[in-house]
Amino acid sequence: MEYLDYYEIGQKIKQRRLDYGISQEKAAELCDISPSFYGNIERGMKKMSLDTFVVICNKMDLQPNYLLQDNLPETDPMIFSFILEAKKAGDTQFKKYLTIIKALARIANEL
Repeated sequence: MEYLDYYEIGQKIKQRRLDYGISQEKAAELCDISPSFYGNIERGMKKMSLDTFVVICNKMDLQPNYLLQDNLPETDPMIFSFILEAKKAGDTQFKKYLTIIKALARIANEL
């Protein structure tokens, strides 16, 4: 890639937000940035710092390579749906879900 297409990056971030069913204001709050800055990122009008990029990737469950390139990692639709529902419950509840899933995975590997 010769240059970053900030519009495309913003559209991918926007699509994830819409998948989660949250407003720009809520997404901005999750990412700890102002709603106007978040909106400008989605529209590709503002460049974000690397720190902000990482926060958006983490909070919106986005892979950096998906935002920077044009490939979407293969994901089981059922797992993706579960993750979306768990994220809607908030950070604390989401962390509990992850703990349970990791424990189940360890048990399944031991069988």
